[in-house]
Amino acid sequence: MQENDIPREFYSFETNAPFERCIECEKYLLDDETEYIIEKAVKNYEGYSAKDTVFDYAICMDCAERMRKEISQESWKSMMQYFQENIDVQSRLEMQFQSPEEGLKNCMIKKTGVNDCREYQIYAHCKGRKVNMENPPYMISGEVMEELLPLLSDKTIDEMNGFLKKHFSPDPSLMEPVPPRLVLL
Repeated sequence: MQENDIPREFYSFETNAPFERCIECEKYLLDDETEYIIEKAVKNYEGYSAKDTVFDYAICMDCAERMRKEISQESWKSMMQYFQENIDVQSRLEMQFQSPEEGLKNCMIKKTGVNDCREYQIYAHCKGRKVNMENPPYMISGEVMEELLPLLSDKTIDEMNGFLKKHFSPDPSLMEPVPPRLVLL
């Protein structure tokens, strides 16, 4: 199995460098034996080449597994069934022998091109400074995310929203009313 460096698409939006720490426990991720997941959500602007990173993070496997256990059994089963019914297994296996960037060109489920998606999410399973090509990087379109949402229980949606709020909400001081200022012209 070939080893590949982590593609720049999976670098932190904030630092433009590889993620160094787990978002949950702060574990250092770039040791050769440390496995972790990177997830990044991106929004394209129709008619423009511009795109925005909505959120991105890296999470160590211990924390990812702990979070997975927070997902209701019902939701987990529904999601796994969705993927089993919709993934082209042969295509997924072939991705192991391609460049890591290849799996980011089209939605793994719908085959929609990345530039044709309003929103999409990319995922990579990494080990230290390398991508784990036994579980190659992939992209999922916003359309797939919309199909997955109704499969999730309220408890699971609350858990996911709690994670996003914990890590990606703006600083509370930004939400405080700003006192009026005197402007002298």
